[in-house]
Amino acid sequence: MRVLVTGSTGPVVPDGAWPARAGDLAPASPDGAGGPVSARSTTPAPRDVARWWAETVSATGRPRGEVQVDHVGLASSGPAFLDAVALVAPELLAGVVPGPGGRDVPVAVRRDVRTGTVYADASQVPAVEDPATHDLTTGRRAPDGPSSSAAASSTPRASDALGHLVALCADAARTADGRPGRVVLATGGARSHDAGEGLLRALSGAPAARTGPGGPPGATGRAPSCSDGAPTAAAPTAERLRAARRALRDVRLVAAVATDAPLLGLHGASAALAARGVEDALAQDLERALGAVAHEVAAAVEALDRDGRGPLGRDLLATAGPRRLAGVPGSGSGGGAAFAVVALGGRLVPALREVADVVGLDERLAVADLVVVVVDELGAHEMGEGAVHVVAQRAARHAVPVVVVARSVVAGRREQAAAGLSGAYAWGQDAPQTLVERVARTWSRA
Repeated sequence: MRVLVTGSTGPVVPDGAWPARAGDLAPASPDGAGGPVSARSTTPAPRDVARWWAETVSATGRPRGEVQVDHVGLASSGPAFLDAVALVAPELLAGVVPGPGGRDVPVAVRRDVRTGTVYADASQVPAVEDPATHDLTTGRRAPDGPSSSAAASSTPRASDALGHLVALCADAARTADGRPGRVVLATGGARSHDAGEGLLRALSGAPAARTGPGGPPGATGRAPSCSDGAPTAAAPTAERLRAARRALRDVRLVAAVATDAPLLGLHGASAALAARGVEDALAQDLERALGAVAHEVAAAVEALDRDGRGPLGRDLLATAGPRRLAGVPGSGSGGGAAFAVVALGGRLVPALREVADVVGLDERLAVADLVVVVVDELGAHEMGEGAVHVVAQRAARHAVPVVVVARSVVAGRREQAAAGLSGAYAWGQDAPQTLVERVARTWSRA
């Protein structure tokens, strides 16, 4: 019997971290103090569950090797994203990018030396408040506190530091023979909310992004920005976009998005802020601000891609207007950071699908007799677009039963059956290991 244990390798990072303070540092990177992300999470990592499962089966007296337990992690954003792709991108590169107040922010990325693919997590870098762009003074209420009206807390969170991170990744994304590779940016944990305007600004004339010990071989200490004639912040948007595209130097850019929300609209990036303690009036102001950016960027994209070779190709019925670009599923991820990736000619892919593909989830499912998915809560998110949905959908192709082990189970039996689950178990207030041992004894019987 072959058992495959999978699931999230760490806590879920909110897609667009507003209203966290702009100067707050992101969660520790995978090489930070305190051990791997999975060790700091309240939800056990797949490798821990796999170990408990194997020890339980061994204690029952089953012959060694009769039950083989494998594990693989999945994640859509945050430091856990880098943990998950470590299987195929073991090389860890360290560096720094300019952050708020001119201070250096340490970052870590992973590289697959075979394909020249660099994986990065947007939650590593903080956002900066940009009062010069839009003066929003509407109050913001804390999740459990009164309303405030400080302009410093209600201005858009700019993504300039994220642009420097992309520049550093582009410099490291090279194949063994020197050809341009690929940059995969998990945008879900981005702390900005500016439709990627700062990202484009930084790429069009990014200052130095120095790499520290362990950085990419041959690094010169400068991000792959434009030449000395880089456009200023006041330069036309089309000029800045052209310079930003040139900075990538044919590197293929991919945004691994944690949601399919568009940039604008009732289900867009700003509309999702109400659940995080943002006043409706402020969310509307932010929506208008994102709309203004989307209009300018879409016009720039149209001007640069009139020949039909742009990121969306030629459309006989519509141009690359703001509604079209801002309506791309996933463009609202990371407060619109994914929108900037579209404008740069990059692709948007579901983050869980990207991770599942690179770690070979389908190949592992093809030889498995049972798959166990570990999540925090089995609810609407996991059933609709989370790890449970991705795993159950792929396991169905191989007729492999799927069992979920979670802290809590909200979905009913009918929803579980419709999703293709064979069972769901919650440990609640008890120790997760106790539940895993009981489930292992139940499902590993001869």
